[in-house]
Amino acid sequence: MSSSKTRGWLLALGLILAGVWGVLRSSDNETAESQIGDRPTGQGREWASVEVPAPVGIVRRDATLMGSLFSIAVEADTNTARALLSSVVERLRGLEDQLSSWRQGSEIRRLNAAAGVEPVEISSNTAEILELAQRFHAETDGAFDITIGPVWDLWPFRSGGGSELPDSDDVEDALKLVDAGQIEIERGGGRITAYLPRAGMRVNLGAIGKGYAARVAAELLGKSGVESVAISAGGDVYTRGFKRSGPWIVEIENPRWAGRYLERFGLADMGLATSGDYRRKVEIDGKLYGHILDPRTGKPAAGVQSVSILSGDPVAADAYATAVSVMGPQKGMAWVEKHEGVEALIVDDGGVVRKSSGWTAATRLASRRWRRAIRP
Repeated sequence: MSSSKTRGWLLALGLILAGVWGVLRSSDNETAESQIGDRPTGQGREWASVEVPAPVGIVRRDATLMGSLFSIAVEADTNTARALLSSVVERLRGLEDQLSSWRQGSEIRRLNAAAGVEPVEISSNTAEILELAQRFHAETDGAFDITIGPVWDLWPFRSGGGSELPDSDDVEDALKLVDAGQIEIERGGGRITAYLPRAGMRVNLGAIGKGYAARVAAELLGKSGVESVAISAGGDVYTRGFKRSGPWIVEIENPRWAGRYLERFGLADMGLATSGDYRRKVEIDGKLYGHILDPRTGKPAAGVQSVSILSGDPVAADAYATAVSVMGPQKGMAWVEKHEGVEALIVDDGGVVRKSSGWTAATRLASRRWRRAIRP
């Protein structure tokens, strides 16, 4: 690991690796159980599991949001935690009402309906996530694109099956509507508006929205004085601080062997997101096609089974996991190595596990930092 990359890790949000964790079982309840980590029912996203060693004071709240199971665990005074978690869930429900392309009256749905017609007024949250998406689109040379919807809908992923590939001419036509860089956002007179300049363009925030919601939840809890937080959002995970017993623990699942794990480590103040070809796919003429599409070709990403990304920002981890999947193992890893504060574990299509130069140090840092904290 280069010295510059080491410095980047130390500077990126203090870089405390603590736990990442997975999605829970129930839909909208509160518990103080000692183990977290059942499979999610999210829309094509992968998962990581988190074990909570059940010290007194850990309270967990589960809720179905954005089509996925969210689980939020905190170590705090029990009564305080219950009230805070209820408040956070309500805040996330409000966020879903703004950002979901499936919700009637949502800002994103109105934006899509007005494509090529007129700008629509949006909230600061919607503007922020759209601008983040444009940033990630530019950083990844178009490998990440929230306007892929017109092409994605040509593939039979939603129905779970199909007899033939999309027509190549239809794909080419749909690709003309894919370019997140064309989204126009204007501020002025106390208003924020967004505009999709071509009729038929559509925004879908499925590859970034859960990471954004996790960040919002963690910030709300932090402002309330809660220092130990673990949030699982449909498989995207973000943690802050440590439990008294140690870091939050995350496991990354083997993409070809359910119930077996490639990695298990502590994580704190970091986001972990995994994308892969093994949750949502279709078989056509005996060949499997994963649901992650290359926005530049309209074809499914090839060459990887799964990509796990570590970043201090859970929104970035969410987006980069998709983008690196699109880039493929060689180009994707080369891209990661050029970006400070980002690490990757990539499983290529042959099952070979590749780790970025800073991955091992990053996954060991939380435990080391916690041991230093309790043994000054």
